[in-house]
Amino acid sequence: MTVLQRALRTCWLAACVVFITAPLLIVLVASVSTDHVLTGPPSGFTLRWLQEAVTYEPFRIGFVYSVQVAAVATAVALALGVPAAYVIARGGLPGTGVLRSLFVAPLSMPRVVTGFGFFVLYASVFPTAYGTVGGVALAHVLLLLPFVVALVGSGLANLDPSLEEAGRDLGASSSQVFLRVTLPQIRMPLAIAAVFAFLTSFDEVDTSVFLMPPGVTTLPVAIFLRLEQNQDPTTSAVSSLMIVGSLLLAGLTALALRRSGLFGAGGRLNRGART
Repeated sequence: MTVLQRALRTCWLAACVVFITAPLLIVLVASVSTDHVLTGPPSGFTLRWLQEAVTYEPFRIGFVYSVQVAAVATAVALALGVPAAYVIARGGLPGTGVLRSLFVAPLSMPRVVTGFGFFVLYASVFPTAYGTVGGVALAHVLLLLPFVVALVGSGLANLDPSLEEAGRDLGASSSQVFLRVTLPQIRMPLAIAAVFAFLTSFDEVDTSVFLMPPGVTTLPVAIFLRLEQNQDPTTSAVSSLMIVGSLLLAGLTALALRRSGLFGAGGRLNRGART
């Protein structure tokens, strides 16, 4: 690669980083600006909007509700997605391509349509599920499964099958091989899938807005309703808290994985098995 090519690649990557991070930085600046409407450089800085975001009751209720929904949806998505990814990667069954397409299909459907479909389902068949943590989480599971299957499937694709074959040759059953050999080696993609699924569910608006009764909302829906009533920097402040919280969660997960020695562990084990 020539010097010019390196320079062009560096400029392109820098432009992509600026394009992605600039909107986030603007939100962060607006959340601590004294200006009600940020049209240029801020005239001053204040923590007033952050304090109002923390003390605003709908935001506090929505935060707790969002955490509950995201936790349930992530747990169910992992419970369904991990076995599905394993069957697709290792099952060797006919129709695996159709099964893979079935799990990817929800990505092609607009989330507004998904939310409205679940609203009609709950209103006509399961009215008691409308507005409950389980009812909203079930709708989110449909959105999370494609990501869980894809991320866990990538981890299985990088896992040497000879490790599983060795376990079976030593007398372990299929379930023992999965729990003692396969699962420990895909802990990193599994953790990444869990964090990604949790953040995706926590931040979901389009589907959730159809499933929220009056007085009970997730945090993103509460922000949406606040914007309809009052467009002040309080919404920027709570959005900034969500951005910082997401980065902290991702960073803590990466730090925990690094300290546990999982980074590169799969590659070392695979190389050891081949040798």
